[in-house]
Amino acid sequence: MLYEEKSTVYVRLDGDRITDINSSAFLGDTRGWTAIDAGTGDRFRHAYRHYLPGRPLDGDGISLWKLAGGKPVERTAEEIAADRAALVPPAPTALEQLRADVDFLAIMQGVEL
Repeated sequence: MLYEEKSTVYVRLDGDRITDINSSAFLGDTRGWTAIDAGTGDRFRHAYRHYLPGRPLDGDGISLWKLAGGKPVERTAEEIAADRAALVPPAPTALEQLRADVDFLAIMQGVEL
């Protein structure tokens, strides 16, 4: 379905990294969002699915797009790799921590598990 009503495309940024994208059709409050384009049709109204080829973030939450000169631009493999290297590993689960504690105590007691 083609929408004739004009919609504005907005992005949420972390520095120059695009962390989210949406349109005025679905945003009530645009504080914290940056307008990057406007027009009619699904591309503008349903920006999350149609404006960028793919999602703004990968499965690890790393931004695949940045805003350069007011336009979305794909980030380089080097930029993405630098963000991936800076990720903090998740804390161990309770079960993982318990296992590590048991292993440590066993080693301290000279017990082989």
